[in-house]
Amino acid sequence: MIFPDPGVLRSFPATLDHRNARIFLTQETDSSVELAIQSLIDSRHQLPHRISAPLQGMESDLFAKFQPLDSLKPKLRVTLGRAKRDGAFDWPVEEVINTYGAQKRGAPVANLLGFGYRKSAIGLIQEFFIFTEMLDDHLNGLEWLNQSRDIRSLITRSFDLLRALHEKGIVHMDFWANNVMINFDDARPAKAIDLENCFLTPADYLAEVLAFQFGFYYRREVFRFVIEQEYDQLVMDELSKYGDIDRRRFDSIYAASKYENISRRARREIFHKGTVTTG
Repeated sequence: MIFPDPGVLRSFPATLDHRNARIFLTQETDSSVELAIQSLIDSRHQLPHRISAPLQGMESDLFAKFQPLDSLKPKLRVTLGRAKRDGAFDWPVEEVINTYGAQKRGAPVANLLGFGYRKSAIGLIQEFFIFTEMLDDHLNGLEWLNQSRDIRSLITRSFDLLRALHEKGIVHMDFWANNVMINFDDARPAKAIDLENCFLTPADYLAEVLAFQFGFYYRREVFRFVIEQEYDQLVMDELSKYGDIDRRRFDSIYAASKYENISRRARREIFHKGTVTTG
């Protein structure tokens, strides 16, 4: 594999080879971790879809994500380290680069501990693995809400996390309740996960980006638990913490993001151009 960011690869110097797979890790593993990773690789032919789960055989250390690359183009791109036409890499490569970049800045994210791939008989990468820390003492936002029944607290803690990411120059464009991990200890800040649809540079179109993020957060399930007018007021209160945001630019994209489907490609348009295509 030709990884597009050699600096990331150098930060994972330990390697584990098993069959036709290679895993890059931050440090040498003990036997239990090695066996768990090998078992994961061995079982993949039985699991044809993207899976996210604790690593079997491990008590609490690693959380694994693995997904087959489903067509020739992404297999070629990932193998050769090439980007798509829009400049983005395929999701697993993006997630590795973005998660590692965020944790280097001290952003509140689940830390990346390893990644790797499995090749086909002809040498193309056909599956990608990502290993992050296992947040044992956290629940995702919707699970936490089911226990606490406190939607206002969930929104407030999510907005605090979003602002913390922006302060580190991290723009998360898939920010919704299930990508917010909340600690059982209310005094500790939440952490973000799933950074494949993310940018590591501050937004030139901050009003439009925030409009999308707040609107999208509402549309992805939160609307079921809160009165819209109450949510809008929480957004306006939070928006004041970002300084002088142009409300005219904000309002149109905010309204669209609450009600319309905005594709991942369209989210990149919001970030790069401050415009949005819905549908």
